[in-house]
Amino acid sequence: MFMNLLKRTLMVVVAGSLSIATMAQEPLRDFFQAGKANAEVLTKSYLRPYGEMLGTSLNAGWYNTAKVHKLGGFDLTFSVMNSVAPSSAKTFDANNIGLSNVSVSGDGIAPTVAGEMDSRPSISPVGGDSEGVQFVLPNGSGNDKLPLPMLQAAVGLPFNTEVMARVVPKMKFGDAGEVSVLGFGVKHSLKDYIPFVKRVPFLQLSLLAGYTSFDSSTDIPGTPQVEVTDGALDISSGAFTSRLLVGANFPVIAIYTGVGYGSANSDFSVNGQYDVNVESYQKTFTDPFTLGYKTSGIDFNAGLRLRLGFLALHADYTVADYSVLTAGVGINIR
Repeated sequence: MFMNLLKRTLMVVVAGSLSIATMAQEPLRDFFQAGKANAEVLTKSYLRPYGEMLGTSLNAGWYNTAKVHKLGGFDLTFSVMNSVAPSSAKTFDANNIGLSNVSVSGDGIAPTVAGEMDSRPSISPVGGDSEGVQFVLPNGSGNDKLPLPMLQAAVGLPFNTEVMARVVPKMKFGDAGEVSVLGFGVKHSLKDYIPFVKRVPFLQLSLLAGYTSFDSSTDIPGTPQVEVTDGALDISSGAFTSRLLVGANFPVIAIYTGVGYGSANSDFSVNGQYDVNVESYQKTFTDPFTLGYKTSGIDFNAGLRLRLGFLALHADYTVADYSVLTAGVGINIR
């Protein structure tokens, strides 16, 4: 029963990865018409919001209180972290991303996968070393959000410490692809080290560090313009966060805040063989490129938890370059 429930919830993760791959199909078909090097530059700019939102979401949802479990206390929590792309991530300037031997029409402003535009610039080959054909840059999805569900467990250890785990073995979902998640974290109470905080029962202060890895693979089908053999979008992401947590716990309601540093590295690998046959341009690309996305910086969040017996409901908001709204429910025994 548990594994069936886990599979159903993880279908949302696969759906997110699948949506990324689906939106990548048109850029692959169109971007390869500008040659391999330009296709890599264009695809990286186009997919950047999803690449950066994935790492940001993986660093969220680690806690819903600053309090540390007592020895033997535990919780099992299901959360959904929904990151949102800022307006600056919904477009890119094709004139300033390093394209070579092409001309860009108009002002060069084109939508990313998170944006949407009715009128878009076209790319045309120029110069003796150019390759490819003229084409209009593809539209975006208009979806500036990336939800990521997560199942997490935590248990209290000696010395005012608790450990957390996010473990999802690799699961295959038919033609939709496969996904796996592995994460570990630790939280340590600072309450006893600070006399003022120690004397106030409801105040909580702790340090947290956590690391999450995410891997998925989704098939990429071909189109009439680009024949694809063994095409796949393989996503690998690792995210680390360290935070100082401050909170106040009352019998039913708890409030919490966290400030700290987070970093993430995500690789989107376009694998397989792509045979381009458009007008006078014929070319074959094998395992063409891997797109790397990195994010880092300080963020801040604030949240509220409502406890009803063993059941706990929580929601918080993270302020960063990519903001994140997290909400969830869990079984909690302190």
